[in-house]
Parts: sequence; structure tokens; C-alpha cells
Amino acid sequence: MVLLLALIAGCGLYSFSGSSLPSHIKTIAIPIMENKTLDYQVANEATDAITQRFIQDNRLKVVGESRADCVLEGEISSYENKVYNYSASQTPEDYIVVIRVAATLRDAVKNRELWKQDPITVSAVYSVVPGSAQELKDEAGARRKAIQNLAEDVLARTMEQW
Repeated sequence: MVLLLALIAGCGLYSFSGSSLPSHIKTIAIPIMENKTLDYQVANEATDAITQRFIQDNRLKVVGESRADCVLEGEISSYENKVYNYSASQTPEDYIVVIRVAATLRDAVKNRELWKQDPITVSAVYSVVPGSAQELKDEAGARRKAIQNLAEDVLARTMEQW
């Protein structure tokens, strides 16, 4: 009976913090990603989307690199917009935007790597066929969706329990 009471009382000592990060990490810096593609805007767009997602999430405060407990470093290694699906007459119907990113989250306080992923691959499909059931209708929309998926993925890798 004493053991059972000790176990029940001990359960109150544990709680879910909503993060797998070390407890000293309260702030994050997200410098502009390096861009290895020919598309000069994709790194800025990805960095902005990731920053906005962390601001919306509000578990880590986004600050400048000199004040940050951790730093998210990234490199856009490729951006592709290519045919995804052809019709029976061999004309393109759907295209896919694919973005590949290498990313690392570094603990700036203890100078160690918290996670690293190379590559993170995100994509979105769009249709050029009028009346298509596809939600996305052009490259710009598919690009925004792929970048939004990237921001969600990076946030999840940073904040969720493994």
C-alpha cells in the first residue's frame, strides 16, 4: 500500500512541457538561409515563413543571433518545378514544386547541435488543367504551400517530443 501511494504521489512530479528542448532554451534566432539555387527569393521566403511560424507558435521568442539560446541555420540546396503528371496525349497536367533544405538547430549556450536534417524535402502539386480538382493552380501557390510545409516541419522537429 505504501508503494502504491508513493507511485501515485510521484506521478504529480512529471508534466508535459510541450517541448523536447533543454529547459534553458527560451529564445531562437533564425538567420536568413543560405541559397544554393538559381532562384534568388526562395531563401528569404523560407526564412520569413519559418520565422512567422515560430512567432505564431509562441513557445520560443524569436530574437537576434547575439541574444539567442539556440540558432536555426539552413541552406536551400535545390528548388525544382517539374512536370508531375501527363495526360493521355502526353501534355502536362500537373506540376510539382520540390524544395530541399539542410537545417541544423544549434544550442548557442552549450555550443552543441540539438538536431540536424539533410535534406528536408517538401513539395506541393498544382494543376494547369482548367476545372481540375487540384487545390493549387499555379507555381506561386504551390511554392507558398511547400514553404508552409517546410515551416511546419522545422517547428515540429524543434518543439515536439521525439
